[in-house]
Amino acid sequence: MSLVSLMYHDVVSDSRWDDSGFLGSAAAHYKLDTTNFLAHLDGLRAVGATFAEPGAVAAGRYEGCLLTYDDGGASAVAVGEAMVERGMRGCFFITTARIGTPGFVSADDLRALRRAGHLVGSHSHTHPANISRLDAAALRDEWRRSVEALEDVLGERVQVASVPGGFMSRAVLEAAEASGIRTLFTSEPTTRAWRRGGCAVLGRYALVQADAPAVAMALAGAGGGARFKQWAKWNVKKPLKRWAGPPYRFVRERLLHQRFGAPRDSAGM
Repeated sequence: MSLVSLMYHDVVSDSRWDDSGFLGSAAAHYKLDTTNFLAHLDGLRAVGATFAEPGAVAAGRYEGCLLTYDDGGASAVAVGEAMVERGMRGCFFITTARIGTPGFVSADDLRALRRAGHLVGSHSHTHPANISRLDAAALRDEWRRSVEALEDVLGERVQVASVPGGFMSRAVLEAAEASGIRTLFTSEPTTRAWRRGGCAVLGRYALVQADAPAVAMALAGAGGGARFKQWAKWNVKKPLKRWAGPPYRFVRERLLHQRFGAPRDSAGM
């Protein structure tokens, strides 16, 4: 059995997309309605998905289905409670510069998530638009400040992280490893795990607002069709996202603006 990691972000009700996490249309694309999200959880249980324990994954056991959540929006508290009610635990990756700010988790929220058995990790300090374009010093600063902030809050070592925006590179990985990260999640839709030095790199399959529970169920299931479809789409977008830079984000913002409204303070996912 291999590890299938599903990547979620925020969960909100009544189309109040800006209530939790980053603002704007690009961020809203990755946020699920509460009713839909709870149906995702119940659907995964209904198909008999074997849920991975976050601590076991961090220790190197890559089996089962792992649910992860990026950004550190305020909805993480309710999401964590919903998972516990269903006997599940997940990984919450936090943009530490936002801790305690409107729409994001507080230090007390993070401690409560940890007490409930969830794993709390880094999602960088400021969530740069393209972290792979930072120089070496700035990269080290992003990971170091984030890890130190979380360790101060939690009172324990933090060795798990996810790459903001999916902008993975060798330099991003090296800086994360130098900051003590031993398990790094990317946005690449794959079950393949690989290692560089002392750091394991794991992919994830993204769930977006329009995805019905059947999508999560298919990704977590044994069939590879849903996973291949996302992998193929991701590999088409990858060079555009990486090399087109701001023009790509501008076009994407305009398309999503037509669906979700005015883009404000949006973080590229």
